[in-house]
Amino acid sequence: MRAISHQNGVRFLKQGQFIEFSIDDVNDFLEYRAKYLSHGTYVRMQNVLSQIWAISQGKIYRSTLEEITDYYMNRYPSDSGRDKFFNYTRAFLKYLYKIHMDNFSQSLYTLFEKPRRRREIKLMTQRIMVVEDIQAAIKKIQNAPETDGRKPNWKSNYITAILFLAYTGQRPLTGAQVTVRQFKVALRQNPPVLTIEAAQDKIRMAHYCPLHPVLIPPLTDLLSNKKDKECLFNVIPLQTWLKNNPVRLHRTKGHLVLKDLRKFFEQKSDEIGFTDANKNFIMSHGVCSVNWKHYKGFLPENVYKKYMECWKDVEICSF
Repeated sequence: MRAISHQNGVRFLKQGQFIEFSIDDVNDFLEYRAKYLSHGTYVRMQNVLSQIWAISQGKIYRSTLEEITDYYMNRYPSDSGRDKFFNYTRAFLKYLYKIHMDNFSQSLYTLFEKPRRRREIKLMTQRIMVVEDIQAAIKKIQNAPETDGRKPNWKSNYITAILFLAYTGQRPLTGAQVTVRQFKVALRQNPPVLTIEAAQDKIRMAHYCPLHPVLIPPLTDLLSNKKDKECLFNVIPLQTWLKNNPVRLHRTKGHLVLKDLRKFFEQKSDEIGFTDANKNFIMSHGVCSVNWKHYKGFLPENVYKKYMECWKDVEICSF
């Protein structure tokens, strides 16, 4: 950012100018902007405001924004993480402009942007997932001591959760929120199709999730003696278990994490020819175009039919 002054009708930032704000302004902005957002977004925005306050101590100079920029670029390696923090900071600067309504506040808001960087070109993910990776994880769970789990039947819960995520491509967080009642309703239907509610989805899109025949027996066993409002899968403990008991991947470096199962579904679908809009709808992925918002529509029986045409012969683990 360049230091500037009024000259020939052009507005410039002057060295030594600053915006002053209080901790009450920070709290008011958080209440105003994040009140109706998700808990995760609220926490991220809270972290941004904490960093702004720690760096500025209530006074934002031109140099303060340079410090904030350097902090974000060094602290957060991913573009998506940086985008969130720069956008939240710009939103706060805009809020300060609305409070002060002066040219200096507007100039800081206008000039504060994420720096452009040369991007690494990646044609595809480096994590290639194969059936053997999932089989290795299941075998490791089966051979683990019973004392590894904190809850009864933890092995069957973990294995069924892994198969569910692999056969459906759902996000782990989505799988963690699906209730016993939802599965019971799905299993009573013909064909068995699970309805994921909008509040359970990352992008807030309700969608259908066909249940592969392989999943029916273990799901039926897990549902017995469960209350309808309970979440069926112990996803968070499973994530911790995989971290403490790493499963090495067969075709790429690293160890299995639950989000890899979504990659498996995508890659396996490409392999077996399940590449139409039904796959994107099941995954709740790549559905942000105007075409999706205003023209696409799906019936559960049709989604199940298209899914089974490609996935019926895929067997990861037999019971």
